Amino acid sequence: MNFSLRMTVILILSSGICYADSTSPQVCHQNDCVAVEVVSKQDDMERGLMYRTSLDQNKGMLFIFAYDDRHQFWMKNMHFNLDMLWISNGKRIVYIGQNIPACNADPCPVYTPDNEARYVLELNSGYTTMHHWKVGDKLTLKGILEK
Repeated sequence: MNFSLRMTVILILSSGICYADSTSPQVCHQNDCVAVEVVSKQDDMERGLMYRTSLDQNKGMLFIFAYDDRHQFWMKNMHFNLDMLWISNGKRIVYIGQNIPACNADPCPVYTPDNEARYVLELNSGYTTMHHWKVGDKLTLKGILEK
């Protein structure tokens, strides 16, 4: 095994998420895909998109949890609104929070889905409406292997 490949394997194994190939990880709804930044480590999950000033078009952040639950989110220290999708272990959308407002002053509201989920996907506000994503729809995770 050459040095470059060996370093890639080491980095993948320590990251908590494995990428199946060299393409960017994606979450897809039918033929509509968004490139995602994948987070599964506690520190990264707590920070999320905090302090960022924007999210590029057709991009998102995918949170992968180790277990199903009604995972709660808030928008503290955010600078833009989001659509948030809670996704089941079976990759179906179980809840959508649309146009969730940024929050820069305490107390910030906490958003809780109606059903348990394994994943949460954050997208730019309005994305789900514009692209007709709805509760019950099946999603595909491309380029992502769970550890």
